[in-house]
Amino acid sequence: MAKLHDFVDKYLWPVKSQEERGYPITGDSAGFYSYWNGVLNNIATGNAIPVGTELSALQAIRISTVFTCVLVRAESLGSLPAGVLQNDKQGSHPAYNHPAYYLIHNRPNPFQSASDFWKSVSCHIDLYGNAFALVSYSGRFQPTRIQLITDPCAVTIKETKGGECYYTFDGKDYADYEMLHFKDLSLDGYYGSSKVKLNGSTINYSDKLRTFGKNAIGTKPPGYFTTEAPFDVIKKQQQSLTDAWSGNIAAGKTPFLPMGLKYMNLQISPGDAQYLEAINATKEDIYGIFRVPPTLAQNYERATFANAEQQDLVFIKYTMLPLITNIEQECNAKLFSEANKTSSTPYYVKFNVNAFMRGDFKTRTEGYRTLWERGLITGDMVADFEDWNHYEGGDRRFIPMNMIPLDKVDDFVDKLTAPVDTNVADSGGQNNHRSDEEQKEFLKNLERLKKNGKLMVLKGEPLTQP
Repeated sequence: MAKLHDFVDKYLWPVKSQEERGYPITGDSAGFYSYWNGVLNNIATGNAIPVGTELSALQAIRISTVFTCVLVRAESLGSLPAGVLQNDKQGSHPAYNHPAYYLIHNRPNPFQSASDFWKSVSCHIDLYGNAFALVSYSGRFQPTRIQLITDPCAVTIKETKGGECYYTFDGKDYADYEMLHFKDLSLDGYYGSSKVKLNGSTINYSDKLRTFGKNAIGTKPPGYFTTEAPFDVIKKQQQSLTDAWSGNIAAGKTPFLPMGLKYMNLQISPGDAQYLEAINATKEDIYGIFRVPPTLAQNYERATFANAEQQDLVFIKYTMLPLITNIEQECNAKLFSEANKTSSTPYYVKFNVNAFMRGDFKTRTEGYRTLWERGLITGDMVADFEDWNHYEGGDRRFIPMNMIPLDKVDDFVDKLTAPVDTNVADSGGQNNHRSDEEQKEFLKNLERLKKNGKLMVLKGEPLTQP
């Protein structure tokens, strides 16, 4: 069998040389090659060959559970603020003047807002395994436009003899930096794998359950009629019986069966098929494929407030962060110049994941207060988080010690630790701040002088014990 596989690869569908490694992800030519290549692999490994069970991306998204999962992931990505930041000695801050900032944050092209663009990217990744976008540059190598390619299947990845990557689309070749390629799990390092195709049996089973439910509820399942009446009599009435049956079923009425006709059902009942259990099990499988918690897909069957909050955190950490990291790294590699890679003040694309954590106002204010009291943020930074106006003195940082300004801490500590001259009376001052030991010694000496009759007189009056 291995020899048969080698024969097909060598003579019928030879693998392209390194000069042109790659073929369309799907489409007629690639689909034909991929199908027969898969057939040979299945025969060689002894696996069954599913015939006619593969759903296309557009067919899969018509399944409600698949649509919900794709929509949740897409809208979650599209709702995140994205922009270009720059690192310097003071930390990171938005690079509003960089040309890529407007494309990433506001509008990548005249037809899409940033939110629409990133939602489309997420949908393409989930359904096709790949999302492509053409980047146009100015003469100074500044990005001016990012245009989504609506058909990811029309892009071909190629590799030169020197190992450089380039792309072919619509009969034109594009350099690596001219094409943003966001891909899902890749088995070969070139193309991402479609969740729909890799899990075709599960998604196709869900589609069969939907069709079964539609037949069981909307119309009667397929079956046949039996009767003891002569066949020629039934033959003459066949059309009228068919019309009457179809009309009553469409109207939701029970059809009348004349001439002793009996309906024999060929399908099993929903109860015997454990229809509801199968539906729920398939939904859970699809949730797992897209890593979407059931509560986000509007399934609250076993949800509580406690585990719903935990599922939100799991969704952020294990579903959205891998997708966001994938997008950020691809943009960082291709939207900035080569000099940016070694710059001490590099630019980079960043999605603000903190937007996911925007809870209720009470939770936010408690978090802000904790950070503000430790000098980690300023009042103006809090105002920026909430889209409020700045205020005078809002750029100062505070820490505990009755909210002393952070830049006055050193002076305050020096004052507290400075030595204190307790014998101020020697320099003509009032010694009103004696220590306990000094006070006891003073009273002892005063008593001794009184006994010896050697009391001093101040302003004509004898000095008495205070």
